[in-house]
Amino acid sequence: MRKRYKSPLIILVVVTTLWLLFFPIFHKIFISKLFYMPFVGAIAAIIANITPAAAGIVYFPILTHLSVSPITISQFNLIIQAYGMGLGTFRWFLFNKKLFILNVIPLSIAGGLLGEIVSIVLFPINNPELLTLIFNFIAFLFTQIIFFSLLKNFKYPNISVNLNFFNCFVLFVFAFIGGLLCGWIGFGIDTIFYFIMTMIFRINPAASIVTSIALMAAMSISGTILNSIFQDVPIDLWYSAIPGVTIGGLFLAAYIAVKIGSKNILLLFTIFLSIDFFVALWTQQTLPMSDFLRKMIIYPLAFYMVIIHIKIFRSQSKNMETSTGEFNPK
Repeated sequence: MRKRYKSPLIILVVVTTLWLLFFPIFHKIFISKLFYMPFVGAIAAIIANITPAAAGIVYFPILTHLSVSPITISQFNLIIQAYGMGLGTFRWFLFNKKLFILNVIPLSIAGGLLGEIVSIVLFPINNPELLTLIFNFIAFLFTQIIFFSLLKNFKYPNISVNLNFFNCFVLFVFAFIGGLLCGWIGFGIDTIFYFIMTMIFRINPAASIVTSIALMAAMSISGTILNSIFQDVPIDLWYSAIPGVTIGGLFLAAYIAVKIGSKNILLLFTIFLSIDFFVALWTQQTLPMSDFLRKMIIYPLAFYMVIIHIKIFRSQSKNMETSTGEFNPK
């Protein structure tokens, strides 16, 4: 118990000291342009460490609206997640190491690393608008996974995966797809992994989320290394977000997960993602689309999203869960 609370405090002191030592180097750009990053970093760290979504799903829409290049955001997503989700992995390990499904991580990392090599080294995307569009479609898919899992109320009796040939094949293929997305937009393998764990293998959602955090942390480290060799790494953005990410990852995420519950946060976050998706789809120019076709696609989808949010909120009000139950494996 002492180790659980003492270690994060030691990390906080060390990180704060190092951050202040490097402040003279970054103080001009931090004060003039990037002063908001600690607040964005704290929000992203909380979302990343209590949901099956990496911090990039927060950084991408916010920073694009603040006129940061999507290519830069993708590179930033990996380097900041290497730090923030690494801290989150450490924090959850102290909280409850039984939440990690250790036997699936090496195989998933192998598939994801291969995907990152393909997307970063062999076939990088340098079209900012296309990257934005890819992000919004992935974010919309993420909301549908959440809706499906919440409405169906499936049972999740398992806390481990039997690594037979079929299961290994499924894990490797989907990890490869997730690695491609990580290289292009800075995240994705975590959401795919969560979907595979809960929908196919019926793994406890808490264990699936925490293991996806560890997997995303590993893929962020490897992606950052590849970017530093073949592309760029936005150090100034990374430095500016460190204070918020540290506090959010070490202290706020676990506290909020227990007090509020990850499902409530997920529902609120899907509203934000849905609004951003419709705005991006309405304004995008990458896909040729007439105004009539645009309206025929967006209006029914918007109506669908309103209806399904109403259904979920009604379902949640009728079936209130205890706040501690979500992060304890059965």
